[in-house]
Amino acid sequence: MGRESTRRDTKAALLRAAERLFAERGLGGVSVRDITLAAGARNQSALHYHFGGMDELIREIFAHRYSQIEERRLKRLAAMEVEGTGRDIGLLMEAAVAPLFEACLEEDGRLYARFCVQLTTDPRFDVVQLVRDTGMESANLMRECIGEALADLPEAVLRTRQRLLFTISIILMADFARLIEAGTAPPIEMATREAAATLAGFLQARPPSGAG
Repeated sequence: MGRESTRRDTKAALLRAAERLFAERGLGGVSVRDITLAAGARNQSALHYHFGGMDELIREIFAHRYSQIEERRLKRLAAMEVEGTGRDIGLLMEAAVAPLFEACLEEDGRLYARFCVQLTTDPRFDVVQLVRDTGMESANLMRECIGEALADLPEAVLRTRQRLLFTISIILMADFARLIEAGTAPPIEMATREAAATLAGFLQARPPSGAG
């Protein structure tokens, strides 16, 4: 039992250390040795033992914290269905971005925002596919609701905008995290509404001539 507990502690320490280092230095600026030293792991092979490699570690960091965001988003979407507002694009975007901004109220969440920005710009990773791979139910629900609410848009345009939606949301999250760190962030309710309006405007904009 003690050995199992130690393994869990080591894995958690590696996750925390890697998330911080990736956020501060970028995904390409961190070595296995950097992570194991920062985590206080005795063995240099600890990272490979627990995760199999750096790419797998990066995927697990993303999924680990995103699952907490997912739980909050699902509660919002469920409440919207009960209220009959599940096809309101503005409210859907609030449900999408509010859990991201709420995560930024904690230091770990702000680190995660910076980590995710690194992830969205790294050609090795398709973040949309990462979300699908982790089985995030809210992504499917959001896609269905947006598709029904914006059925007048050409399918190709809507598909492209939904793909870009996550990346834009992460950038908005990282900007809110930056403002918090700088001590200049607006109240979270105001920031959430403004971000939701930005995303709704992006989704609903008239397609360029010939699109779709």
